[in-house]
Amino acid sequence: METIAYHPLLEVQQEDVKKVRQFFDLDDVNRIKESLEAIEEWCKKQPHLVEAFQYLRTNMLERLWILSRGSVEGTKIKIDKFLTMRGMTPELSLNKSYEEFENFLDCVLYVPLPKLCPTDQSRVMVTQIISGKWEHFSLLSYLRYCFMIGEYRLHHDYCLSERYIIDLSNVNIQLLTKLNPIILKKGEILCTEGYGTKIKGIHILNAPSFVDKFVFLIKQGLKEKVAKRLHVHSSYEELYKEIPKEILPKDYGGDGPSCANLAEKWKNVFKTDESKKIIDQCNKLVTDESKRSSVKFNEEYLGLPGSFRRLDVD
Repeated sequence: METIAYHPLLEVQQEDVKKVRQFFDLDDVNRIKESLEAIEEWCKKQPHLVEAFQYLRTNMLERLWILSRGSVEGTKIKIDKFLTMRGMTPELSLNKSYEEFENFLDCVLYVPLPKLCPTDQSRVMVTQIISGKWEHFSLLSYLRYCFMIGEYRLHHDYCLSERYIIDLSNVNIQLLTKLNPIILKKGEILCTEGYGTKIKGIHILNAPSFVDKFVFLIKQGLKEKVAKRLHVHSSYEELYKEIPKEILPKDYGGDGPSCANLAEKWKNVFKTDESKKIIDQCNKLVTDESKRSSVKFNEEYLGLPGSFRRLDVD
């Protein structure tokens, strides 16, 4: 892939593509083409992957190859893991549609910022709880929506890593009762090991007095390496040291559009036929054998007894 199709909500400049590829010394176009062809041929020969692979578009394949640092063998493992772990976490990954989130999005804004962070080519994701609506928050719905955005981005984005801004302006301590560490852990494993996401930082803004309890609960669901990248910022000026003002939304003194404006635009994106097709195809990115493996996931990844099946409790 030599160019990235323009997307108004996920801007990727040709210079960004160049920097991402050069970061791993992967700027040889012929090498990219040959590697992707080799991976495609391999996938078509794997009985448990062949059905799902038809829905894994070339641009998604290249992103997985980039995240594997250009290793063909590493990409094969990542694809197998990506497709299998989605089936092992059906409550987070499967049977999604935009319609299921229409009421949920009245209480939460979750948006990618349009411009990549220029210092490290990371995509910044912002979470805001809407004032007076936090009691309608569902952790399971939140993570399902996050993964739906992530799947859509696999078709259009081209970044090295991700950063997450969590704005706690409109929450109170009762929100803590909605944070199930097991669901958080399952989401983190699917994100980092299944999707191969590199989490560059988690930035908490407008922290309330109970922020220590919130941070403690969040860290229970994160690997130690990721937990160390969680920062509570006492001011927006502190945030600017990590993420430049030029890409931040107006909400935080930045130059970009407000989160509410972006959220409205994303609603319109997901109502289009093209987006519905993408979401439907992503629902099929799963191996047949993994559909029976949720118990195995609980045992191997979470250390839970095999009988612990249901994780969709808020």
